[in-house]
Amino acid sequence: MYLESIDLSFIQPCTTNSNRIRIKGSFSRDVEELFPYLNTYLKTAIYNKEGKTLTFNYSQKIIIMYKYEVAISKLLNETDAFETLDYLKEIINECDSKRNEIIPNYDMRKLPSPIDIYKYLPKINCGKCGVSTCLAFATKLINGSFKLSRCVHMNEAGNEKNKEEIETILLMLGYEL
Repeated sequence: MYLESIDLSFIQPCTTNSNRIRIKGSFSRDVEELFPYLNTYLKTAIYNKEGKTLTFNYSQKIIIMYKYEVAISKLLNETDAFETLDYLKEIINECDSKRNEIIPNYDMRKLPSPIDIYKYLPKINCGKCGVSTCLAFATKLINGSFKLSRCVHMNEAGNEKNKEEIETILLMLGYEL
């Protein structure tokens, strides 16, 4: 087993959502050597070789890994925090066990932006989804706050290809449809 534990070292309200919490945890050992492998293994990871960080989303949570520490935001509560730390430990150990099968990726991946989704939306700004513009809706999709099904127009005839394109982007980000 590569990583024995991740110890919770910090817990506070989340700065972006007061109904959520953010935490920091300490790894039982240096995990930096696994970053290029995790960058390949996790579809949504962004490896910053210069900054020596690996960032990815897990559901709506944002996970930033450093050499000996992890910061996680947008957690529901302490139970969610411990479950997410367990998930992270499992992913790290699983990746290490498959290291010989993984080609490390040292490149910084560019994640899609709201504009990448917006170009496939109806662009009629009807507000039926709960926000005033299609660009705001695209932003909510990218950050995981909304599901595509909130746009009633995406199920209309003629939007099948655009819906499929957006679903591909959302799946690449690790979101469930």
